[in-house]
Amino acid sequence: MRLQHLLCLGVVVASIWPSSHQGQGVGTDLRIRLKAIDGTPINGALVALLDAKDSVVAEGVAGEAGVRVLRALPGAYRIRVRRIGYLPFVSSPVSLTASGALALDVESPRVVLDEIVVNSKSQCRRSDPASRTLAVVWDEIDKALRSSQLTTEDLAGIGSAHAYRMVTGLNGAVTSADTNVFQITRDRPFGAISAESLFAHGYVRGSESTGWVYFGPDEIVLLSEQFAATHCFRLVRDPSRPRDIGVAFEPAPKRDLPDIAGILWVDQSTSELREIVFNFVNAGVLSRFKAGGFTRFRHVPSGAWIVDEWKLSAPRLVVRELSSGYTSRSEYRSIGYLDTGGGIVSR
Repeated sequence: MRLQHLLCLGVVVASIWPSSHQGQGVGTDLRIRLKAIDGTPINGALVALLDAKDSVVAEGVAGEAGVRVLRALPGAYRIRVRRIGYLPFVSSPVSLTASGALALDVESPRVVLDEIVVNSKSQCRRSDPASRTLAVVWDEIDKALRSSQLTTEDLAGIGSAHAYRMVTGLNGAVTSADTNVFQITRDRPFGAISAESLFAHGYVRGSESTGWVYFGPDEIVLLSEQFAATHCFRLVRDPSRPRDIGVAFEPAPKRDLPDIAGILWVDQSTSELREIVFNFVNAGVLSRFKAGGFTRFRHVPSGAWIVDEWKLSAPRLVVRELSSGYTSRSEYRSIGYLDTGGGIVSR
């Protein structure tokens, strides 16, 4: 989903100076150090180089010291800084001619979510002017998802993760479970199949007779053009979550493949993405038994985001054939659930 948002234009208060570090390969390195007006480093922010057409040439996440190195061909660029809870900041143009460093003071207004008025109107067109408040909330979600997508350098220091498969009965008692613990490298520990495959074939494959294979979304899927094109969105609140504001999504009216409907929950005081909860829809009998899942996020030391925990849950069904006169029908009954999931192992 690509929602437009207002930018806070800023002025670069320091110039680029030569650096002894020369980038390897094509392009020139620019070491950008972000700091607030009081001098404290700004970590976890998305930092991008924009060309003359405002297209993103390079983008990354600022580390613990507020530093990000971006590589681009020599030329004139503006620097865009997006951090959760604040309006985007865009610098005045800077000229990149040789590898160097830039100190950037970033000042932009805070985003206020708790005053947003929620209505029940669903937006299936991203260009609809009425979706401006939705765009404000989605932009905060977009920052966390994009940060999670880009955060690879921070992964190696996290430690390990686990993946599991668990079978439960109707009373919730575990009848069997398998867990695999593995070290996290610079590869994302959890991820979905491609957005193109989910768009073309749906989120559930199979049937009640052959069994199902089902998939949940990750940050790449949720940010994809395919997801935006096939879902409608609206803002919601829930009395049981008084601190949160949500963006609910559901398949567009003409989308009849097995899909997902759910809510992305954002803390309205901090603008931080908390979790995504969803159910499978258009999936036949599977949709009648609350099959679905969730994904939760956590901060890493740099201030960026990664998937912290996820779960997919589907019913274990038995079928009974019922006959009445000349007609017969199948009755399905759940005998428990099969859960698959994973998460970061806390140190």
